[in-house]
Amino acid sequence: MAIRFLSRIAQWKDFSNLAPYPITLDGEVWKSTEHYYQFRKFENSDPEYAQKIKGAPTPRDAKVLSLQNTNYPPDWDSIKVDVLREAVKTKFESYPQLEELLLSTGEEELIEANPEDYFWGEGKDGSGRNMMGQILMEVRAYLKDKNK
Repeated sequence: MAIRFLSRIAQWKDFSNLAPYPITLDGEVWKSTEHYYQFRKFENSDPEYAQKIKGAPTPRDAKVLSLQNTNYPPDWDSIKVDVLREAVKTKFESYPQLEELLLSTGEEELIEANPEDYFWGEGKDGSGRNMMGQILMEVRAYLKDKNK
């Protein structure tokens, strides 16, 4: 049986990038994985805007700001999964309770239950790529291997 997660699903909300868990990455502290990810989208193409995103009060605010700007680099689609993977890995390594929560899912398939997102989530009809779920399962496998 698959586990469907989303920021609005209480039991698994901490899997979301909108969960307010600060991370330290690239020598800086970020308010959340969402802040880091959205900052990286604009750091070279629109540095001033990237700083605005970094300072956003909440992860949701960082996401909303990013959706208001399309001035990100042409190669963003080729690197965005790796950028998010590194942030998510850092998040789960940084918080023992999150690592335990992720490992508690065993071998279950993890699915981001976002009906609006066909890349990061499953989409409305389940045909989405579920890249966020894929990243979480990769991080889970990494943590299992690390803890052997």
